[in-house]
Amino acid sequence: MSRQLFLSLLLSAPFLVSCGNDDSLTPEREPMTFSVPQTRATLSSLYDNFKVWTTAITDATPAYVMDGYRVNYDATAGWTYTMGEGTAHQTLCYWEPTTQSYRFHAATPTERVVAMDGASLTLKLKASTSLSETCLYSQPRVVSHGDADFGQAVKLDFTYANARVNLSFRCVSSTPLAVTDIRLIPPTPYATSASLRFAYDWQEATVAVDGVDVTVQSSEPLAFPDVAVPAHSEGAIETSVPWLMIPNPSVKGTWRASMTIGGEHREVAFTIDNAWEPGHSYVYCFLYTEAANLVFVGTSTELFVGEDPQEGGEHQFN
Repeated sequence: MSRQLFLSLLLSAPFLVSCGNDDSLTPEREPMTFSVPQTRATLSSLYDNFKVWTTAITDATPAYVMDGYRVNYDATAGWTYTMGEGTAHQTLCYWEPTTQSYRFHAATPTERVVAMDGASLTLKLKASTSLSETCLYSQPRVVSHGDADFGQAVKLDFTYANARVNLSFRCVSSTPLAVTDIRLIPPTPYATSASLRFAYDWQEATVAVDGVDVTVQSSEPLAFPDVAVPAHSEGAIETSVPWLMIPNPSVKGTWRASMTIGGEHREVAFTIDNAWEPGHSYVYCFLYTEAANLVFVGTSTELFVGEDPQEGGEHQFN
């Protein structure tokens, strides 16, 4: 199942216009506001802030509405881009009935949004086992005048910039087995710190990796927690803590999985044919039998991570 994070941005007025400080508001000149109709659990996964970039297009000429605005969560005011840290230069924005279309994209956490403009986004990533080290970015959002959702709730569909890498084990054994000292050994250095560039195609409403600027790389094995596998296990058991990795082509090639099973060292080689992609989970699956030893049995891939997007519901990390 596709697992993605949905942020609903409720725009309370009927039309969006340019930013300004006009205090004499009419029904056509009400300010744009943001609201997340979800529980407080959502906010931790958004780091309580995000940056948003918006343009308005009239007569084929794009104009900035929000140029990397910082949007903060305030316990009293809710989501606000005129209060709190990093909002000193920001002003209220309004609905505009003459605008042909608006384009939106966003990313979080704000301190790792390196660059943002109308065509691209650059995020600073780390390889980590902690979800607090990952970044989220939104898919392109285009709202045109005349659309049913013009002037309605604008939903930014966020996904993860890191890839998730994990291992699973199934042991055919007459006794329970402990899988310990689990390591993935890379064939070449992989990125542990990098800036990842995304290119936005507003015509196709897609986003794609445009490049990786690696600042730190490592050849150290990826270490995973121990796994307890019951006797005659029916299903594979994943490690409890996956790695969140930076997508880059250097991960391809022959890797080795090294571990101790039932007190005996085991090792198997396997091949990663395709580079990791942002927002995807890669689970490398292994089978151990007392007769055939340890074998690699395949890869499970899906969108990650541990959240079922239910509008208005809680979104808890696994």
